[in-house]
Amino acid sequence: MISALAIALAGLSAYLYFGPDGTRDLAATDNTREEVVQVSSDQAVAMFQYDHNNVDQQLHSATEGLTGDFQNQFTELIESVIIPGAQEKALTVQVVVQGAAVLDAAPDTATTMLFLNQITTSKDSPEAVASGSRVKMGLEKQDGRWLVNSVQPF
Repeated sequence: MISALAIALAGLSAYLYFGPDGTRDLAATDNTREEVVQVSSDQAVAMFQYDHNNVDQQLHSATEGLTGDFQNQFTELIESVIIPGAQEKALTVQVVVQGAAVLDAAPDTATTMLFLNQITTSKDSPEAVASGSRVKMGLEKQDGRWLVNSVQPF
């Protein structure tokens, strides 16, 4: 009885993994993974790196890579907090993506984990201050283009 159950579970697992036609498009999955790592890395730099001299333009440009609701939330945040603060304190933030990994990928959705190093200077603290952070980034494909739909500190 137990062996029959084990065989049935193995068969179900194979069906779920390979799909109803018995194949799994590993090349497409690998391509998706490469795409979302690149898009999420580029978008993290666009969203978190800025110079007080042109922070308004830089961060508004970053909204082009975001989905509707998240784009609205990010725009509200940058306009009410980040841009005024950056201009007032003469903040410059540089971001380097030290590592990126795909946590989950499907044809139209993905989740990545990014390891970021940030270097910040300001008029009050002209010496560079380094900090590290991890973010979990959700992406979805719309009209053939990967867009960010969420960012969470991790």
